[in-house]
Amino acid sequence: MSELRLKILTEAKRIVVKIGSRILVDSEHGGVRTRYIQKLADSIARLMETGKEVVVVTSGAVGTGMAELGYQEKPAVMAEKQACAAVGQIDLMYAYREMFRWVQLSCGQILLSAEDFRDRTRYKNLQNTLKTMLAKKIVPIINENDSLAVAEIKVGDNDKLSSDVALFLDADLLLIFTDEDGLYDDNPKKNPKARLLRFVPEITPSILSLAGKPGETGSVVSTGGMRSKLEAIRAVVNSGANAFLANGLKVLPHEVIFENALGTLFAGKKQKMNSRRRWLSFVSTPRGSVVVDAGGAKALQEKHSSLLPVGVIRIKKHFDVGDLIEVLDESGKCIARGISQYDSENLKLVLGKKTALVRQILGTEIPEELIHKNNLVVF
Repeated sequence: MSELRLKILTEAKRIVVKIGSRILVDSEHGGVRTRYIQKLADSIARLMETGKEVVVVTSGAVGTGMAELGYQEKPAVMAEKQACAAVGQIDLMYAYREMFRWVQLSCGQILLSAEDFRDRTRYKNLQNTLKTMLAKKIVPIINENDSLAVAEIKVGDNDKLSSDVALFLDADLLLIFTDEDGLYDDNPKKNPKARLLRFVPEITPSILSLAGKPGETGSVVSTGGMRSKLEAIRAVVNSGANAFLANGLKVLPHEVIFENALGTLFAGKKQKMNSRRRWLSFVSTPRGSVVVDAGGAKALQEKHSSLLPVGVIRIKKHFDVGDLIEVLDESGKCIARGISQYDSENLKLVLGKKTALVRQILGTEIPEELIHKNNLVVF
């Protein structure tokens, strides 16, 4: 084990562990792999004995429910998928509870939606709850609230959920366990000579391209493919934390930390982002977006100035005052994110207009800035 890897992994105090559906659910016979969860609980207990804090982000509710309800494939109808999640969540959490009891640890369930990350008050409350659980040595078991989630309030897949949890908890390390040994320089299923990358210092466009196209998924019971895992990892490492990708069918969390377990280590940037910048940049899901002209884009990127209505040429989706929105250039590229001081209906009335005219139309109490620079992150 290299000195750098040893330092990164052994010094990690707060660890988020994401377990994929293909590890947790027996796709041939159905049901939860309880024996695996027993080994996972024992591994996490070993980490906690050394003073580490561990949070689990779990998949598997839908897949477990599919087996219980007799589905051979993931249902296409949203209500049926949500019914599978509701049924499967009971069996899944029962297995976690019993296996953690076996190692004399308590665990607690937290079901989340995108709204829990969008609303700053709920976000802070969630932080406080999780930090209290960790202080009391309770293992949080986190999943998306799939039995109720619809497109507007979904976090995405559990790869993104795991990165969001790592970011808002200021974790030192995100461990993502899948059914691949890590990231390869080519598709190992097609190229037997593909080489496992043991260390990735930076996720460049060429590294991201190794994971395939956006939207590619894995199996009957899973949602995210390798691309979604790399995008989740990219958010974490860009914030200053580290990440590790490994095969959960072969490797357990304590083996990653204390042994030279097979997998890919992704190094975080040296400078960590503060909590508010992490939230603006990665965690919360934007409610809507605005398109700015070339002059507005240049002012943001070169001067890091506030965004005024005069630079906005189009609005996409409805949003309210206080919502997080994306700022796109004319090509559709996201160049910034920030908290809107206008709702989309009022903004439509003053698109492209200078401040004096904005005041005439909307009144003098309206802020000059659509997004103030203190609530703006430019990429």
